[in-house]
Amino acid sequence: MLLFLSLAIIVWFYAGGARSTYTVSPTEFNFRYIDDTPMGGDTQGTVTLDENGHVVLSCNLGSGYKWPFCEVAVSLSADAAKGIDLTHYHSMVISAAYKSPEPNQRLRVYLRNFNPDYSRIDDPVSLKFNGLEYNPSVLMSEYVLPLKAFQVLSWWISDLDVPLEHAGPELDNISLIEIATGSAAVLGEHELVIKSIRFDGAMLSESKLFQGITFTWLFTIMVLLTVKYMQSRRIYNLERSRADRLRAINVALKQKSETLSVLATTDALTGLRNRLNIYQELEMHITSREDRSCTVLCLDIDHFKRVNDTYGHDMGDKLLVNAAKIIREQANSRDVVVRWGGEEFMIFCPKRNLAQASFLAEKIRAAFECSSWAHGEPLTCSIGVSSMREASIAAMIADADDALYRAKQQGRNRVEVFSETLITV
Repeated sequence: MLLFLSLAIIVWFYAGGARSTYTVSPTEFNFRYIDDTPMGGDTQGTVTLDENGHVVLSCNLGSGYKWPFCEVAVSLSADAAKGIDLTHYHSMVISAAYKSPEPNQRLRVYLRNFNPDYSRIDDPVSLKFNGLEYNPSVLMSEYVLPLKAFQVLSWWISDLDVPLEHAGPELDNISLIEIATGSAAVLGEHELVIKSIRFDGAMLSESKLFQGITFTWLFTIMVLLTVKYMQSRRIYNLERSRADRLRAINVALKQKSETLSVLATTDALTGLRNRLNIYQELEMHITSREDRSCTVLCLDIDHFKRVNDTYGHDMGDKLLVNAAKIIREQANSRDVVVRWGGEEFMIFCPKRNLAQASFLAEKIRAAFECSSWAHGEPLTCSIGVSSMREASIAAMIADADDALYRAKQQGRNRVEVFSETLITV
């Protein structure tokens, strides 16, 4: 019966029985217009509904503000402190078309989270910026944005002096969605037509499902073993054999638990560390040093999306495995190499100063440039390097990310070092 029930639940799950969808429509939520005019800008625009019921954001970006923008903001709740829990969803799906004065302009998507530990009702900026940028199409297209790809903006962490435990993404109380022109938007007429916004997920995750099934099986097995053990007490010899069997099972369960613990912190594709519990491990490394010194390399493979689009994700996976191998070969056993997500890697160096970390970054960059890759074309990387400031791991990572962004802006295939002023290696 337990086997039949387990199989039935698994079939139900993969048939979509646990699927959940949350749709954001203009008939239920307030879509409003925001631009840079409160900051002294001269952008003008509107948010309207067309004859098809689509939300249309139209604006003319002016030069009055240093970083001109316009956006459509969607309030999911009348009370900013009582938002929507999106932790059970895995993707944000936007069906939209975007026209701009120049091609390849990006859109910014922010999921604003309220947490009483750092947010205030009277300060809209205090809602956490879980952000993501993507390249839309001029034609009506559907884009799937993985929620795990959203990152907290570094300037928000710095300006609000957010503690380390709240520096990561949070999606458990989203009260506001913002879709804005890109961070480097050009001046002129911009038009965004939004057909639909929804969140796709599941009431029950795959891991939770199998955890529940495993727990049920283990609980049932333990009940049966207990009954057998009580029966075996009537005969001394059987009692001892049953006890030996239970000890063997406990050892096996412990080994399984240790194996699962290792797998939980290991990236299945590259074999590198993943981000799980990395902050705690770094704290252990750093606190062992009197000066709490540490450096970090933030590495991103250049134009990796183009590789996936051209050769497919299987080839992309092969290149990620090769990239991880190159990084491991250049780093040493004291460095902590982490696959941060997608084509981004972090190399934490508790035993290296900034100069030594910069030298390692250049070695890795050169190794990428000189290597032969499975798709038969060159593949390069950009690296940002930073060191510990104010004993903050989050700030160090944010600095490296800023340096990486600078490397991308300066043409890629280069190393940028973060300091009071960014230094190019």
